[in-house]
Amino acid sequence: VSSSPLDDVIVIDMNERAAAAAPADGRARWALIAQSLRDRIVAGEWRAGDAIPAESALARSHGVALGTMRAAIESLSDEGLLERVQGRGTFVRAGIAGAGLSRFFRWGDGGDALPQSRVLSVRTVAASAEVARALGAQAKAPVLRLRRHRVRERRVLLVETIWLPLPAFAALETLAPADFGPLLYPLFARRCGIVVHRAVDDIAFHALDGRTAATLGLDPGDPGVRIARRAYDLAGCAVEYRITCGDAREFRYRAEVR
Repeated sequence: VSSSPLDDVIVIDMNERAAAAAPADGRARWALIAQSLRDRIVAGEWRAGDAIPAESALARSHGVALGTMRAAIESLSDEGLLERVQGRGTFVRAGIAGAGLSRFFRWGDGGDALPQSRVLSVRTVAASAEVARALGAQAKAPVLRLRRHRVRERRVLLVETIWLPLPAFAALETLAPADFGPLLYPLFARRCGIVVHRAVDDIAFHALDGRTAATLGLDPGDPGVRIARRAYDLAGCAVEYRITCGDAREFRYRAEVR
């Protein structure tokens, strides 16, 4: 079947458009757009708590169908990077303020209210192999170390050591222990511009060493619980490694399944 020169031009033009629309690395178009939106959030174009533009506006600016843009936004919502608010729009998640330790411990007659937080010291130290591995840093790299107690009625209930990578947290190096306040994650955002997006807690049980037991008012060898936390920012980089130790006899685990 013969074709006119015009037919050839049309065929070539359609092929070129198809090639331009197809992702070069084989990923679906919505996945590439999701990555583009993620990069813009990580770069700070939309900060935690900000509303992103409407789906229709984003679809037009990317030159894609509304369904493709919705799939990209849905994937970021599933990751927890975005959240939809009925009747208001889609927002960058504000991050976590710090998961309540009442999930893990009983507080006697005090109910679920958290004990007071007391930062004892702030020092720059060389990262141990364990800390470097948790933070994705090189061994002996400088990190900021906080020592903190959770206290109720002068009784130490939890002993915590927290490591933060430098220079990301350099703004905290000269901060007095008394100025840290009860919640660290809002402080990280305010002073360092670092939003803690998610955290992973690993729980283990062991016999308490003499120093930790004495601080908790227990005997060496008493059963203890150790919670190792890795916290991550919006880009998925580790920004905190924390060890929390307490009395295993006060441990509990609470989970809600829906």
